[in-house]
Amino acid sequence: MSTASILLALLGFATMIVITVLLLKKKISILLAFTTIPLAAGILAMLIQHAEWFTSLPGITTAANTYGKWVAAGIDKTWSITLMMFFSLPYFLLMSDTGMFDDIVKAVMRRVPVTAPIICALTVLVACIVELDGSITSVFLITVPLMLPLYEKFRVRKELLPFLISIAILIMCNTPWNPKILRATSLLPKGAGNSMTLFLKILPVQAFMLVALLAYAVIYGVLSQRSKLTAGSAASTQTTHVSREELLAQFKDTELTRHNMFWFNMALTVVLFVCMIVFDKLPQYYIFATGLTIALAANYKDLSAQTKLLKKYGQSLWPVAPAVLLSGVVVGVMQESGMLTEMVNAMVMVVPSAIGPYFYLIIALLSTPLMLLFTNDTWFYALIPLVSAFSAKYGVDQTVVIATLFMNFGSMISVIAQPQLYIATDLTGISIDKHIKFTLPRMWIFNVLVVVVGFAIGVFR
Repeated sequence: MSTASILLALLGFATMIVITVLLLKKKISILLAFTTIPLAAGILAMLIQHAEWFTSLPGITTAANTYGKWVAAGIDKTWSITLMMFFSLPYFLLMSDTGMFDDIVKAVMRRVPVTAPIICALTVLVACIVELDGSITSVFLITVPLMLPLYEKFRVRKELLPFLISIAILIMCNTPWNPKILRATSLLPKGAGNSMTLFLKILPVQAFMLVALLAYAVIYGVLSQRSKLTAGSAASTQTTHVSREELLAQFKDTELTRHNMFWFNMALTVVLFVCMIVFDKLPQYYIFATGLTIALAANYKDLSAQTKLLKKYGQSLWPVAPAVLLSGVVVGVMQESGMLTEMVNAMVMVVPSAIGPYFYLIIALLSTPLMLLFTNDTWFYALIPLVSAFSAKYGVDQTVVIATLFMNFGSMISVIAQPQLYIATDLTGISIDKHIKFTLPRMWIFNVLVVVVGFAIGVFR
């Protein structure tokens, strides 16, 4: 490697480290990190390659124009994903306000007996349904208060509740409109597909994961039930039956609830999903833009009410959607400047060739503890581009690498990556260290199991 290549590689690694450390320590905002740090790195990259540009005004203009092209190349990767978020997230928040998800959960609860194994399985199903709107905060705020009284009555260990919810969230992050999969989609090579492409690829693994989680929940519930029966306490006997009315009463209607529109809203949602599969050349953001406007008009006739709702939903988009858009700047600058190429070349020289083709799998197997060192943004926009570019040197398709590293399990034990975990621990009355102690080993087992199964069935290779 030439001196310039070595310097570019070091600059690339330094850029990753700086972004990661500053975000982990919460020294700057995501938006500031994704704009100023790439700018500084880009200027240094040009100094390494074209120092003469900075000796004259025309040269500085050339440098500015070059940087502009790098930024434009990066934003080109993320603008359609950002537009998707602008319409899909408000759509599912609207569906949540109408009570569609509540009605589905209540329908399930009316038809099943209330026992410890069922309660644990219901936790998974409720969390999966609520996560359809893409909001992790709402999953914890709805599922924990709903299920916690049952856990206490049936003496199921409370640490299990946030654990099951966390895995369920990871499962449902695969929906084509979820912010997490939209982040991953922005990393796909041009022409490699959209979020539906990743959704369909990962779907078999997600289905296995759901079955495995339900099985684990039921087994844990059975063991809790047996433990309770063995204890034979009076308190246990008193809690073998729970009023279904008491359970359903926890769902509260609001002025936005539209139970009479349930079947219309369900049908509209199914139509949108089918359109995303059948008409894959139709922009996904346009599909959801159409669905959002129809749903607003059908559920809320008053125009001023529609405007108020859109303003409310707009708050949920900030700063997530702008961060996704500006993440393209990081990727664009690192790729177009040559930093990423030189980083990969350096890794090829260091990593033994026998390990190279499986390097992405090693990272995936270690994703649970590794996420204690990353945020979601640095995982997706710093680590994954590097690993996918490196793996491409060994003939591994970049889509396979992105799909394999998509489910960064450890994000659900790191309060830096997922600060919403504080909501779960506060509501359940357990400390964050207890959550991590209970969840980490179990999460890692699921992590390894999913990677192994995904590789065995061909999804991750």
